[in-house]
Amino acid sequence: MSLILSIETATAACSVALHHAGKLITHTELLIDRSHSEYLMPIIEDLLKNSHYDRKSLAAIAISSGPGSFTGLRIGTAVGKGLCYGLDIPLISVGTLEAMAYGMRPFVNGDTLLCPAIDARRNAIYTLIADQSGQIKRSTHVALLDSKVYRDALPGGPLLFFGDGVLKCKTLLMEHQNIHFIEQVVPSAIQIGYLAFAKFQQQLWENIASYTPYYLSQFQEK
Repeated sequence: MSLILSIETATAACSVALHHAGKLITHTELLIDRSHSEYLMPIIEDLLKNSHYDRKSLAAIAISSGPGSFTGLRIGTAVGKGLCYGLDIPLISVGTLEAMAYGMRPFVNGDTLLCPAIDARRNAIYTLIADQSGQIKRSTHVALLDSKVYRDALPGGPLLFFGDGVLKCKTLLMEHQNIHFIEQVVPSAIQIGYLAFAKFQQQLWENIASYTPYYLSQFQEK
């Protein structure tokens, strides 16, 4: 049985989903800032109970690998590791931005490039650039929105920025008429689970003991 529990805690959203063979069974999401440490385990227990599964039914745990909130990612990772150790099942990590782009793909036309945007403080966001097919055009990086070099290097075609970093994008990228914005988008365990199933099939598992989230710092940008 390929029953995968997915956990997403990279932002203020605390999200858990259950997939079987790559198909969504159920999910729960809370949008309460700083709630992960208090609510994550109860959400997981309620999700399993309401779907009539127990922990022993799980084949793997999938977690959002970041970038995002240091505290949120740390909590999600600790819970995921604990479950994997206790159940002796594999740990799968999925990039937060890749999952966000995957979720937005059905809602754009073929020419629009996807730019998920997570707030990285100051005038920066964590982002990447992907096309509708899922091909990554520029991998995960810190974008300094007030940098003319960054703005001038953006692709000339239509771009869609979405996520909790969009308010900054609107302020600093408004002169680009080819850029569009959607604010009310948060990372979701639903997309984490969809992408995790392919990794599960290929046995692309993490080393539980040594795994750490992708704590990307804006000071790594060159």
